[in-house]
Amino acid sequence: MGLKIKWNDDRVRGATTAILLIARDRLRRGATNDLIQASLAEYRDDPDGYKASKATWADVKELGPLRNPQHVAYYKNLLVAIDGLAAKTAKQKTQFNSLLELDNWLVASLKNVRLAEY
Repeated sequence: MGLKIKWNDDRVRGATTAILLIARDRLRRGATNDLIQASLAEYRDDPDGYKASKATWADVKELGPLRNPQHVAYYKNLLVAIDGLAAKTAKQKTQFNSLLELDNWLVASLKNVRLAEY
């Protein structure tokens, strides 16, 4: 029997929280290329490093570490998009067969959240 990751599984909430926290840290550092995919990859590649960093980072809703107005706007949009995804998965009771499938779905679902370019 295969792995089933249900919509209310901690692994789904963990991945979305990791995207937000790591993306915010990457934005703070100016690393904006493939932000969602890079954030998930960083989370999956070093979960212990993520947990150690998470303990020192501000709450997920905090914008304080971001100084660039473009990055603040992007992060706010990302927060809204992830909240929308959580509602959508709960309504549809979405399930995933693997972490890779979950990650691919998150990347595809969040690809339209773009960094504003001036």
